[in-house]
Amino acid sequence: MEIKLGEIGKIVGGQELGHYVKVVDDGPNTGGFLVVTSTDSDMQDGFDSWVEDMQTLQRFFEEAGWVIDWSSDLPHVPT
Repeated sequence: MEIKLGEIGKIVGGQELGHYVKVVDDGPNTGGFLVVTSTDSDMQDGFDSWVEDMQTLQRFFEEAGWVIDWSSDLPHVPT
Protein backbone atom coordinates (compact mmCIF):
# COMPACT_ATOMS: atom_id res chain seq x y z
CA MET A 1 0.00 0.00 0.00
CA GLU A 2 1.34 3.40 -0.98
CA ILE A 3 1.23 6.11 1.69
CA LYS A 4 2.47 9.52 0.61
CA LEU A 5 3.76 11.93 3.22
CA GLY A 6 2.74 15.57 2.98
CA GLU A 7 0.27 14.96 0.13
CA ILE A 8 -3.51 15.12 0.16
CA GLY A 9 -5.35 12.03 -1.01
CA LYS A 10 -9.04 11.27 -1.40
CA ILE A 11 -10.41 8.24 0.46
CA VAL A 12 -12.17 6.20 -2.24
CA GLY A 13 -12.63 2.99 -0.24
CA GLY A 14 -13.06 2.03 3.40
CA GLN A 15 -14.01 4.11 6.43
CA GLU A 16 -14.58 7.85 5.90
CA LEU A 17 -15.34 7.29 2.21
CA GLY A 18 -15.23 10.56 0.29
CA HIS A 19 -13.11 12.35 2.89
CA TYR A 20 -9.53 13.50 2.39
CA VAL A 21 -6.37 12.41 4.20
CA LYS A 22 -2.92 13.89 4.68
CA VAL A 23 -0.06 12.22 6.55
CA VAL A 24 2.41 14.58 8.21
CA ASP A 25 5.85 13.43 9.34
CA ASP A 26 5.91 14.74 12.91
CA GLY A 27 9.28 13.15 13.68
CA PRO A 28 10.98 16.33 14.91
CA ASN A 29 8.21 16.93 17.47
CA THR A 30 6.82 13.55 18.50
CA GLY A 31 8.82 10.98 16.56
CA GLY A 32 5.69 9.76 14.77
CA PHE A 33 3.14 10.70 12.15
CA LEU A 34 -0.06 12.73 12.20
CA VAL A 35 -2.92 11.35 10.10
CA VAL A 36 -5.24 14.26 9.30
CA THR A 37 -8.68 13.61 7.79
CA SER A 38 -11.14 16.20 6.53
CA THR A 39 -14.40 16.47 4.61
CA ASP A 40 -12.77 19.08 2.32
CA SER A 41 -9.56 18.96 0.32
CA ASP A 42 -8.48 22.28 1.87
CA MET A 43 -8.10 20.36 5.17
CA GLN A 44 -9.59 23.28 7.14
CA ASP A 45 -12.00 21.14 9.20
CA GLY A 46 -9.59 18.30 9.85
CA PHE A 47 -9.30 15.81 12.67
CA ASP A 48 -6.03 14.11 13.46
CA SER A 49 -4.72 10.87 14.83
CA TRP A 50 -1.15 10.12 15.84
CA VAL A 51 0.82 6.94 15.19
CA GLU A 52 4.32 6.17 16.46
CA ASP A 53 6.06 4.74 13.39
CA MET A 54 5.72 3.67 9.75
CA GLN A 55 4.66 0.13 10.65
CA THR A 56 1.84 1.46 12.84
CA LEU A 57 0.89 3.91 10.08
CA GLN A 58 0.57 1.03 7.59
CA ARG A 59 -1.59 -0.89 10.08
CA PHE A 60 -3.75 2.22 10.68
CA PHE A 61 -4.50 2.47 6.94
CA GLU A 62 -5.15 -1.28 6.66
CA GLU A 63 -7.53 -1.34 9.65
CA ALA A 64 -9.50 1.58 8.17
CA GLY A 65 -9.69 -0.36 4.87
CA TRP A 66 -8.55 2.79 3.08
CA VAL A 67 -8.05 2.96 -0.64
CA ILE A 68 -6.53 6.36 -1.40
CA ASP A 69 -6.48 8.30 -4.66
CA TRP A 70 -3.23 10.28 -4.49
CA SER A 71 -3.94 12.15 -7.74
CA SER A 72 -1.71 15.14 -8.32
CA ASP A 73 -4.68 17.37 -9.19
CA LEU A 74 -5.58 17.77 -5.50
CA PRO A 75 -4.35 20.99 -3.87
CA HIS A 76 -1.12 21.03 -1.89
CA VAL A 77 -1.64 22.39 1.61
CA PRO A 78 1.60 23.24 3.44
CA THR A 79 2.18 21.56 6.81
